Amino acid sequence: MFKRNPAASIADPDQSASADFVELFSRYSTPESVTFRPGDLLRQKGVHYRDMLLTVAGDFEIDFETGEPSKLISGPGSPIGEIGFLRGTAASATVKAISNGAAILIDDNALETLERDQPNVVSQFLHRLAQLSEERTSFNFVTTKVGAAYAKGSNIEILICRTDEMLRRAQRLRYEVYCEELGRKSPYADHALRIITDDLDSFGNTFIALDGDNLLGTLRSNEASLGPLGILENLYGMTRSAHHPRATAVCTKFVVRKSHRRGATAFKLIAAVVRYGLKRQVKECYIDCIPALLPYYKAMGFVSCGQRFLHRENGPSDPLRLDIEKYGKRLTTEMGPLSFLAFYIRAQYFKLRSRLAAVNPKAQMS
Repeated sequence: MFKRNPAASIADPDQSASADFVELFSRYSTPESVTFRPGDLLRQKGVHYRDMLLTVAGDFEIDFETGEPSKLISGPGSPIGEIGFLRGTAASATVKAISNGAAILIDDNALETLERDQPNVVSQFLHRLAQLSEERTSFNFVTTKVGAAYAKGSNIEILICRTDEMLRRAQRLRYEVYCEELGRKSPYADHALRIITDDLDSFGNTFIALDGDNLLGTLRSNEASLGPLGILENLYGMTRSAHHPRATAVCTKFVVRKSHRRGATAFKLIAAVVRYGLKRQVKECYIDCIPALLPYYKAMGFVSCGQRFLHRENGPSDPLRLDIEKYGKRLTTEMGPLSFLAFYIRAQYFKLRSRLAAVNPKAQMS
């Protein structure tokens, strides 16, 4: 179908930001270009690909196969297949060439090589991909697994524990997830009562997510001005903040049932905590997470604020800080299926950055 040849030199400085990358990438020998003729298939919906394309020239028809009219993209600098490349999912649409043209093929090897030689170029490109992926979020993604997972959250209600019984249910869920599902050992577990509780429960605000009477998740917030946070102040580096302890808080005991971890539950809990913190004039929120979840927290706006440490319940964990003044409004806005997908794509972007940094630790990525 395609005829491959070394990437040709392309220079068109008057094109968009994406088109600029065509010129930048074409200067290096690693990315190869793909030529095509009318009728050639660039992507087939439902098929997985381990690369993406950055158009050089030509016209392309995008068919989501949902009964809606096809879309047309033309000219240099348009990415094709970037969402599947970032997320590792099957193509969400069939893309066909309707004219002669060419594109630069970008796969993991090409990115790793360029990231080593030109880290600034690749960093800018990944930022641009994340931006374009959000802009391209449209009706067809509602039917993906991500959209379907989010739909589970349509009836979720977030409550703050106001009675001992509500708090006890949250403590019991912590035990069920940490000790029974994940098989972890907690120094704060009461195996007779099947609960997990510690001193922070005495002055914390514990939020729970309910679907009817079904408890789906819980998250606890403690303001530093209301009580001692113990070792967390040092582990999170909170004492270095000009806002501490007057306007800082920590989030702990964040658990969601396995059946709802890919849906809206976690985000609704975080939104409730951030919304509460904004009303309380909290400026910064601190949390920790296991390394595997770091891209998702970064996608929300959290940044690293200290060295990795060994959490007594979770194992190796990274301390993170959220600027509530900067990200609070975005996080407290009700998230629909499309914005949920955009968040998920941002997370895949951070995951890809992390993987590339692991390949070349000396590379500087902004």
